Amino acid sequence: MEENQSGMRFGIMVDSMTIEQWQADTIKQLISNGINLALIIRNDEKAPKQGFFKKIRNYPYRKMFFQIWNHYFFKPECKKRVALNEVVAPLTAKLLPCLPMHQGTSTFLSNHDVEIIKEQKLDFILRFGFNIIGGEILEAARHGIWSFHHDDEMEYRGAPPGFWEFMQDNPVNGIVLQRLTESLDKGIILRKAHYPTILHSYKAHLNNLYFESSIMPLQVCREIQALGTPQETPSQSTANIYKAPRNSQMLKYWWLCFSRRLRFHLHDTFRQEDWDVAYADIPLHEFIKEPEAHLKEFKWFRRKRGNVYYADPFVITTNKDTYIFFESYDYKQGKGCIDISLKSEDFKKHHTALEEPFHLSYPFVFQYDGNVYCIPEANESNQVALYRFDEEQRKLVRDSVLMDGIRAVDPTLYYKDGVWNLFLSTKEHSNVKLYRYLADDLRGPYRPYYNNPVKTDCRDARMAGAFIESDGRLLRPGQESIRYYGTAVCLNEVTTLTNNQYSETEVQRIAPIKKMRFRKGLHSLNGNDTLTVIDGKRFYFTFSGMSHQLKLKTQREQHLKSNFKA
Repeated sequence: MEENQSGMRFGIMVDSMTIEQWQADTIKQLISNGINLALIIRNDEKAPKQGFFKKIRNYPYRKMFFQIWNHYFFKPECKKRVALNEVVAPLTAKLLPCLPMHQGTSTFLSNHDVEIIKEQKLDFILRFGFNIIGGEILEAARHGIWSFHHDDEMEYRGAPPGFWEFMQDNPVNGIVLQRLTESLDKGIILRKAHYPTILHSYKAHLNNLYFESSIMPLQVCREIQALGTPQETPSQSTANIYKAPRNSQMLKYWWLCFSRRLRFHLHDTFRQEDWDVAYADIPLHEFIKEPEAHLKEFKWFRRKRGNVYYADPFVITTNKDTYIFFESYDYKQGKGCIDISLKSEDFKKHHTALEEPFHLSYPFVFQYDGNVYCIPEANESNQVALYRFDEEQRKLVRDSVLMDGIRAVDPTLYYKDGVWNLFLSTKEHSNVKLYRYLADDLRGPYRPYYNNPVKTDCRDARMAGAFIESDGRLLRPGQESIRYYGTAVCLNEVTTLTNNQYSETEVQRIAPIKKMRFRKGLHSLNGNDTLTVIDGKRFYFTFSGMSHQLKLKTQREQHLKSNFKA
C-alpha cells in the first residue's frame, strides 16, 4: 500500500503562537516536503495567579540554582522563540483554541474539541505543548500524536533533556520520536537515534540533540509513504524518572563544565592520534568467530617516521599477488595518500599507489569485470571517484566520477540483485549518520535512498570496511565512536535490503585487547579467505600533530559560527 505523501496532513499542539527554533525547523522540513499543516491546537489555559506570599512559600528553593540559571542565563540557539506566522507564511492552518481539563498529572481535551480535531482527518499531530496528554485525543489522528523525548527512554525518563547523560558521564545520548500512549515516556517508538554526548558543553550538546531531531517526523512520513504504515516498537522501559537538578547537583554541573572544557582543549591540542595497520594469516570468517583469541597474532607495519601513521587497510588477491591497500597520513603535510604493500615482499615495503592535492583515506578496493577498482575517501574533493588499479605500474588510475558535489566519508559498495548499493557518511556528521545510494550500473548515476539517512547512531553507523558474507549472513562492519573516534568495530547483520527497506541488527563488537601495541582504538576490519587486516590506535604527541590540531580547531570554530549565523 502506498500513500501520496503530498496529501498528508498534520496538526501541532502548542502553548502559544510562538515556538522554539528547533520546533520551527521541524515544521519547515515537513511543509517543504509537501506535508500540509492543517490544524493548530492552542492551549488557552491561563496560569493561576498567586499572591506574593504564596509564591514565596511555594518556591522550589532546593532547585533555585537551576530555576534561575535555566530562566535567565541558559540561552541555547535551539530554544530561541519564533512566531508561528514567521514559520508558516501565510498561516492558513485552522486554529483551535482549547481549555484543557486536568486529572492527576494528565491533561485531557473536551469531547467537543476532540470531535473537531477528528473532522480534520489528520495523519498525525506533533505535540509541542500541553504537557502530559491522555484520553481520546491520543486516537484523534490516523497515526496518533507524536512526541519527542531527547533521551534514550530505556535509560532516562523525565527531564531535563540530555542533562543527566552529561552529569553521569554517559558517552551516548538517545533521541526518541514516539506515538503517545497513556504510559509516561513509554509510548510506541517510531524512530530512534543515538548521538555522542558532548561532555565538555551542555549547551552545544542540547543544540545538537534538538536540531538533529528535527528530521525525524519527516523520516516517519517517508516511511508511511513507502510502506503504508510506520514501523512501531512498544517501549518496555523501566528506567528511572529524572527531574530538575537540586542546588548541590547544579554546583557539580558548573564544576564539570569548567574541568571538562579545560581537559578537552588540552587533550585536543596535545594528544594526537597514532594509527598503524596489522595483518594476520587468518581467514576473515575464522577471525570474527573468536577475535579476542586471534588479535595477539597480528603483525604490525613498520612506519617511515614518527609523524606518519597508517590506517584503513583493505586486502585483495589477484593472480599475481596479494595486496594491502591503506591510508598513509603525514601530519606535516596535513593529508593522506594511498599506499600498497605486497605479500610477495612480506608486507615489508610500501609503495605509493595514489597521491592527490587533497586528502585521501579509506581505499575501498574490489574486483569487477576482470579489473581491480578502488574508491578512496576524498571528501575534500567533493566527489566520489572510481580508480582502476594498474597492477604492472602499481598505481591507481582515475576511471570516472560516481558522485559529484558531496563530501562523502568512507564510501563502500555492495552489489545485490542487479543493484549497486553505495553506503557512505558525510563530513558534517561522519561518525553518526549512514546514507545509502543506488545505481543500476557501477558508474552510476547514483540516486539517493528515499529515506536517508538509513541509520543515525554514533555506536556503529559509519562504515568500517567492506560488507562480509559469512555463514549465510550479510554483515556490515560499523565504527564505534562514542568517547572518541574509532573505539571499536561493530558487526551488524543486515536483515532487510530492498529498494524500499534497509534494516540491520548488531550481533558483535570487536575491540582492542590490552596486549595490542595500539590498543586505544580499532576502526577497520577487512580480509579474505587467507588474510585478515585491522588497524589500531594510540595517542601520542608531536609538534607537527599539535600544529595540525590547532588548525583543525580554528576551522571547526569558524564553521560553527557560520552555521549559527545562518
